[in-house]
Amino acid sequence: MSARMGIAAGSPLAAEAAAEVTSAGGNAVDACLAAAVMAWVSEPFFASMAGTGFIALRTPEGDTEIIDGNAAMPLEPPRERGQGLKRIYLPDYADGIHMGVGAGSVGVPGVLAAVHEAWRRHGRIEWAALFERAIGAARSGFPFPKTSAYYLSVTWSRIWSVHPGARRLFGPGSEEEGDLGPLREGDPFAQPELAEALEQVADVGPGVFYRGSLAREIESAVMAGGGFLGARDLEGYRAEVRDPITAQAWGWGVATNPPPAVGGVVLAHMLALMGDRAPADPVERLASLVASERTALDYRSERYRDPADVANAWAEAASSMGSPSTTHMSAADSDGYVCSITESIGYGSGLVVQGIPLNNSLGEEELNPLGVHRSPPGARIHSNMTPTIASGPDRTVGLGSPGASRIVGAITQTLMRLAIDDEPLANAVAGPRAHLDPTRPEGPTLSYEPGLPGDALDYLLRPYDDRHMYFGAVQAASVAADGTVDAAHDPRRSGASALI
Repeated sequence: MSARMGIAAGSPLAAEAAAEVTSAGGNAVDACLAAAVMAWVSEPFFASMAGTGFIALRTPEGDTEIIDGNAAMPLEPPRERGQGLKRIYLPDYADGIHMGVGAGSVGVPGVLAAVHEAWRRHGRIEWAALFERAIGAARSGFPFPKTSAYYLSVTWSRIWSVHPGARRLFGPGSEEEGDLGPLREGDPFAQPELAEALEQVADVGPGVFYRGSLAREIESAVMAGGGFLGARDLEGYRAEVRDPITAQAWGWGVATNPPPAVGGVVLAHMLALMGDRAPADPVERLASLVASERTALDYRSERYRDPADVANAWAEAASSMGSPSTTHMSAADSDGYVCSITESIGYGSGLVVQGIPLNNSLGEEELNPLGVHRSPPGARIHSNMTPTIASGPDRTVGLGSPGASRIVGAITQTLMRLAIDDEPLANAVAGPRAHLDPTRPEGPTLSYEPGLPGDALDYLLRPYDDRHMYFGAVQAASVAADGTVDAAHDPRRSGASALI
C-alpha cells in the first residue's frame, strides 16, 4: 500500500505527532500543525506557544497562501528605549551574537493564532486532536535532546538561569537544593506546567492564551520584569492571511513569504539574480550562488531595513532585474495539500510562564534594524523565516529551514539540486552548503562544507570538517502529479521524516 502522507520535522517526536494525526484522518495541514505544536514541547529553545511563525500552504486546487503569525510590537510604546531589556553577548554561539533579553524583549506572540487560522481554513480533524500527543509528551517527559542541551549550555548563565520559571524548567535541581546548573543531554525532561497550558488551549481554543488566564499571567510576568507587553496587545493580535510573492527559477515556480517579512523577499531577490543559470562547473556554480547571495544580502541591509518599506523596495528591485533560532516542518499528502511551517522564539527572553518560554523578538538586533524598540506600535517585526512552496514539472515541494541569515541560502541550494540536478529529495536536502557572510569585520567570509570548492574563490575562508547545523536544517515534503509523496529531514540537526 503506497503512503498517503510525507512529513519532515525537527524532532522524532514531532514526526510521530504528525503520523498519529494522519492515522486519525488528518490531511497535510493537520499533520504539519500537529508537528508544530509538538515542537513547543520537544524543541523548547526553537519553538514555543509564545513564539512566532509563518505557514505556507498549497491546496489541492493549486492555490497558495501564507499565514502570518509573526511577532508584533506592543501597542503602547515603552517609556524609554530599552525598557526592561538587557543587552548580552554570547561568544560561544555561532560566530558570537549580541542580543537583548529580559521582559523588554518580548514581542506579541503570534504562532498560536496562525496555527488556529490554518486549522480553521483547512483542517480536517478536531482542534483538540492536534494537541493530544504534545500534551502526553509534556506530561510524561523524554530525554533532553542534544541540540537543546547544547544551546542551554551556552545560554544558561546569561538567559535561562535568571527567571524563576526558567530555572524551575531547565535546572535539574529544585531552588531549595540550590542551582545545580542546566539540564544535560539525556536528562529526564518533563513539562507538567506546559502540559496544563496546552490542555487549556486544546479544550477551549486560543482565546485562553490571548484573552484568558494565560494572557493575564504573561502580562504579569512581563510587567514585573519591566517590560511593556500587556493583555491588550495579546487580545488585539490577529494572524494575517497573505498572498505569497513568487519567483521563477530553473523551470520551477516558487511561492514564499511576502512583506512585511524580509526572508522571502531576499530569497526571491537571490533567485531573480541567478536567473536560469545552471553552470555545470562546480566552481562556476558556487561563484554564481555566492555572488547572488552577497548582492541580495547587501541590498537587504541597505533597502530592507524598514519593515514598512520592504514591499516598495522589493518592487523596485524586481522591476530592475526583470524578473531569531528556529525550527521547521513540512508535510504533503496524496490529495495535493502541501504545508510548510517555520516557527521561532528567537534566542528566548529568559522568561517562562506556565511552562511556556517567551520570545525575545524585540531584542534580536538583526530583526530590529531601525534600533531597539523603534518599530511602530502594533507593527510586525522583521523576520528571516521563509516557508516556501516550490512547484516543478512533476512535483510540488514544501520546504524551509531555521538558521537566521543562512535560511535563504539553505533553501536556494536545496532548490538548485532539485531543479537543476533532478536529485532525490533526501539528497537535495543533505547536500553540502556554503554561506557568505558579508558583514564580518575582517571582510566577507565564505563558510562551506566538504564537497564544495570554496578554496577556489577569493574570499576569507572558513571551511567545515563535516555537515554542520550552522548551515540550517531544511525539512522538505513533496507530492508528485500522480499522488506519490516523499519527505526528507536534514541530518544537520536531530530531525525525523516519515511516510505514512
